[in-house]
Amino acid sequence: MGISESGKILETLAAGKRKPRVIVVGAGLSGICMGMRLMAAGYDDLIVLEKADRCGGTWHYNQYPGLRCDVPSHYYQYSFEPSSRWSHRFCGGEEIRRYFERMARKYQVFERIRFNTETRHAEWTGGGWKLDVATANGASGQLECDILIAACGILVRPKYPDIPGLDSFAGQVVHSARWDHTLELAGERVGVIGNGSTGIQMIKPLTDVCSKVISFQRTPQWVLPIPNRKYSGFGHWLTGKLPILSKLYYNGYRFLMEQVLGRGIIKDNASRRMVAKLCRWNLDSVKDADLRAKLTPDYTPMCKRLVMSSEFYPAIQRPNAALVRAGIDHVEPRGIVTTDGKLHELDIIALATGFHANEYMLPMTMTGAHGVTLDAAWQDGPRGYRTVAMPNFPNFFMVMGPHSPVGNFSLASIAETQSEYIMKFVNLWAERKFEQVYPREDATLRFNAEMLANMKDTVWATGCKSWYLDEKGVPGSWPWTATRFRADLRDPKLQEYVIA
Repeated sequence: MGISESGKILETLAAGKRKPRVIVVGAGLSGICMGMRLMAAGYDDLIVLEKADRCGGTWHYNQYPGLRCDVPSHYYQYSFEPSSRWSHRFCGGEEIRRYFERMARKYQVFERIRFNTETRHAEWTGGGWKLDVATANGASGQLECDILIAACGILVRPKYPDIPGLDSFAGQVVHSARWDHTLELAGERVGVIGNGSTGIQMIKPLTDVCSKVISFQRTPQWVLPIPNRKYSGFGHWLTGKLPILSKLYYNGYRFLMEQVLGRGIIKDNASRRMVAKLCRWNLDSVKDADLRAKLTPDYTPMCKRLVMSSEFYPAIQRPNAALVRAGIDHVEPRGIVTTDGKLHELDIIALATGFHANEYMLPMTMTGAHGVTLDAAWQDGPRGYRTVAMPNFPNFFMVMGPHSPVGNFSLASIAETQSEYIMKFVNLWAERKFEQVYPREDATLRFNAEMLANMKDTVWATGCKSWYLDEKGVPGSWPWTATRFRADLRDPKLQEYVIA
């Protein structure tokens, strides 16, 4: 992609091309991917705004015990920048964060990131975008650009539960997305509220060191058993010597995720039934019948995000672990009181209660063409055109925007597809083919209507509640295959855009 061994950008702009001023909001894996594309093409008038103090997005904010990606490492990377040094099949968060930072440095994106800088408002001026930004030290200012790209992620703002008395707890309360590394866990009694991927990943490492770990479970999860294989030094050496192996790993895991799990999500087929059998087989490994009953979900596997773990069931059966199904009534200074009147005395409460899902750019505000605001455009929920753009918001694009297939595929793969599509518009602007562009309202409505019509066969519509659903209970992810996703974003359908 135009990078020399020394890391210098090799591409130069062709004669007659103009260089756009581009601002990317967010320095997680999607913002870094977008920045890499821009820099490799020679568009170096680039600013990346990041409200945190380092890059990595979710892999910066989430640092709880046991954190691992539930997508295989060889697939959770950029296909054009494979690593031969992954330590495990499912790597830890800091290892993943370092990979993305390494990519940002290699492509000279890192020095264009303005850390501790939050985007408060963006306004279309008629000829470009004007942004109001604020820094962590209280300073504020304005920036301008020709093209604005949001890469803000989908799970960003932590959700804190509204539990009476939580503030009265005499011990320490910590959210999984704001983990306090000064916590002394050895010998402590810990209560974990939440039983999604995060809450399940915590149990094993906490039971390794704590005297008591209680999982407060509202809804059981289906757990798919995939051992977390550790890669050997010889494997690293061999993959480094034979890069084709990295490609084989990538394509193999992509096939598994997209053609097996992915197709089972969008349609009731043999893949969905196979996953259900594997999850049931894994659940049957729990020897205690009462515990097994408490851990048994009443919905179809994959209706909620499927948990990948071979550690949870053994860990929850340890002598120092307990599962509580009774609802939480309130918290008092000594611990959690459940609806059956029992007090569970604790030293630490860990909140694995997730995020305010599908906020995308929010709480950032925006005003596009004709005075249309983001609040007005999304009054019925986040909606967009083919995951990357919105009507009446000129020269504005999104990586990981509404309807992105986040429940189906690797986010790194999604970011590659979307950023490559967006680059085609950046190139058209540079070639003076337009001054402003945004999708037509009627084309956006047709896309959303087609998407909604195809949701009925997806596993998300089988009756469970999950963060995949919006406030009206409508799934917000991609209801088709990965092949369709890449085909839809291969070439812009310019007839579906307003071009001026």
